[in-house]
Formats: sequence, structure tokens, C-alpha cells
Amino acid sequence: MDEEPDIQPADFTEYTAFQKWEYRQVIYKGDQDHSWRNLADSYFSACEPLVRGLAAGELREDIEGTAAIFLFRHYLELALKSIVYSGRLLIVEDENMFNAFKTEVKEVARIHTLGTLWDWMLKDAKPKVEHWDNYDTESVEKCIKEFDEVDPKGFAFRYRGSGGEFCRYDFEALWIQMNHIRQVLDGISTCLYETRQEIREYEEYLDHEFGHEEDYEEYE
Repeated sequence: MDEEPDIQPADFTEYTAFQKWEYRQVIYKGDQDHSWRNLADSYFSACEPLVRGLAAGELREDIEGTAAIFLFRHYLELALKSIVYSGRLLIVEDENMFNAFKTEVKEVARIHTLGTLWDWMLKDAKPKVEHWDNYDTESVEKCIKEFDEVDPKGFAFRYRGSGGEFCRYDFEALWIQMNHIRQVLDGISTCLYETRQEIREYEEYLDHEFGHEEDYEEYE
């Protein structure tokens, strides 16, 4: 990497527009797939300190506020898409556990409509989640509906003239509820993940005991 410029964090209040800086590269693209990164968690974690500061009156609604709302909305979008995809990986109609895990799955369309994603979650994930009613999906659904009504296309908090300029926000309400909403969605996601793991373990057991799937008919 190039040497750092002379300016230090303590000098960020200094006016530097007329200074000639050597730009330092920020993004480094390599060959390694950082598959462990959770994009939804990234947006939530970036949003959380902003919402905390806004709720406490330490930050300003008309400056950091819109960015915080966008980050939380995008978290919701990515969390729903992840759950929908996880649900599509599972089959509940087949009584044979070794056929309960799909190898080919329809990708989740790159849409931004939270209401549609919620409907897909109910269709593709809810039937595969044991004890679905134990999760506070009613509260999460109200959150999804509120954000979807204000920002159906995902533009309101990104582009002026798309509706966000008419919005005010109760950041105390968001601060109180945001972790609860995350826990509900995380709980559903974890349930689907654990189901997939159980299926994988059962498949490994069958392969170990009886061989490949085409050999199972001998034991029916």
C-alpha cells in the first residue's frame, strides 16, 4: 500500500479542498471468496450505533437519520431474501428425509419490494419452520408493512423525489424494537439452517449404511 497522507484523523476539520493528495486505493479485489460475510448483519451492525445516537439525541434526524433508516430497511430486505432462499432449499412433502434437501434451487429475484419478499417467506419458508407460531412474526410483519408502504421500491431513502423527504422518524421506537425484530428473523433463519444440517447428517448416515441413493430401493 502507498504511504498514508500527512493528514491525520485529528485534522478532519481542516479544509483540504485545495491540497493535492495522492489518492490511496480503498478496495482490494482478490481471489478469495469471503463467504463467511453476512451482508444483512453488516447493514444491521452499521445501522445500530446510528439509531442509538439518534434515539439519544446525539445525532441529527436530517443528517444521519435517513442513512440509518435506509440501512435498517436494507437489512430487512437482505434478511428476508436469505430466509426465502433457505426455505426453498427444503422439501416438506417428501416423507423420505434423504429427498428433503434440494440440490437445485430457484434464486431469489433481485427485487426490493418488502411486501413481496414477506409473501415469499410465508410461502417458501413458513411450512418448513417447526413451531412457527412461537416466533413473534406478527410484530415483524407490521414492521415490514410500514416500511413497504412508505418505500415500496427501495428508492425513498436513496433518491430525492421518491417520498423519503416527507418522512419523520421515531428513532426511540426503532431502537427499542430493532434487536427484537432481528432476533425473530435470526431465529427463523437458524431453524432452517439446523433443519438442513439434520438432513445432511441423515443423508451421510444413509450413504454410510446403504450406499448411494439408487441402492435404497433394495431396502424398501
